[in-house]
Amino acid sequence: MKRLKINIPDDRGKLYDVIRYPAGEIQVRLTTDGLNGCKDASEYVISANPIPDLIELAQLKDALDGVQDWHYRVLDLMYLPYARADRRFVPGDSFGLAVFARFLNSLEFDVVYTFDVHSEVAMKEVNNLINLDPIIHYDQIAPIIKYLGKQGLVLVVPDKGAEKRYDLLRFDLPIFVGEKLRDQKTGQLSGFRISPSVEHFKKALIVDDICDGGGTFVGLGEAITEYNPDMEISLYVSHGIFSKGTQLSGIKKVFISDYSFRGKYDKEFTEVI
Repeated sequence: MKRLKINIPDDRGKLYDVIRYPAGEIQVRLTTDGLNGCKDASEYVISANPIPDLIELAQLKDALDGVQDWHYRVLDLMYLPYARADRRFVPGDSFGLAVFARFLNSLEFDVVYTFDVHSEVAMKEVNNLINLDPIIHYDQIAPIIKYLGKQGLVLVVPDKGAEKRYDLLRFDLPIFVGEKLRDQKTGQLSGFRISPSVEHFKKALIVDDICDGGGTFVGLGEAITEYNPDMEISLYVSHGIFSKGTQLSGIKKVFISDYSFRGKYDKEFTEVI
């Protein structure tokens, strides 16, 4: 069974063109190579990483669907947008994930693959969504543990939610679960707590799904170093947004999954051999 694979944005100008009109509208047109790729193919996969332009995605799918009838139509969306907006936080809020899901559902993909989705609500909102867990996590984290060395190493997760997300027991290493401290009146994060027993180890690998600005991990690192100032702290995240850069205070090495954002930070991550 032949499969056509198209990546947004890497195949723009190769397998398809985006035509932009003066008023701002776009049109997607398959190139000769794109049309040739459709021949004898019974299914296609559109991969989008980082977050695609939703109109470009919809137009590309429509262009493909206009060529022929397909047996299977797949979307690879390893970082699921709006998964953190999984409810209305205060009166007057939009329900971001539900809005995004309605748009995505209208495209009628046969399956949508994602990796380490932030909220389980997405499984209810997005039709035909498959979350690629937890086997891939093992394949991503195991080489990092080998690189760091098991001797004196401990695994750390920021909270109980993260503890449930990852099957870290299979690595046969001590596991510490942090606790987020919040102001009871404002709900604002005010710090972290972790077991003093962390002082008995030399290295820590923090594991979580998303790093945006990095404040959670810097704060967790500070809680660790209160008990162990010489602790060598590393970070692994499934999705690295790094809106404030990859240089996180107190974090010596930063790792991201093969399914994460790369972009301008591609050369700043620690290589794992």
